[in-house]
Amino acid sequence: MFNPAVTSGVDLFIYIVIGLIAFVAAVTAIDVRNTKKSDTED
Repeated sequence: MFNPAVTSGVDLFIYIVIGLIAFVAAVTAIDVRNTKKSDTED
């Protein structure tokens, strides 16, 4: 049904998208924790 070369390209694209989402989620979580810490210090 799919051309193997196209399928592997799609897999690579999906992995990159998942990696970006995970990276953004991690940065957001760290930012939220740092914001909560600074709020409690004030």
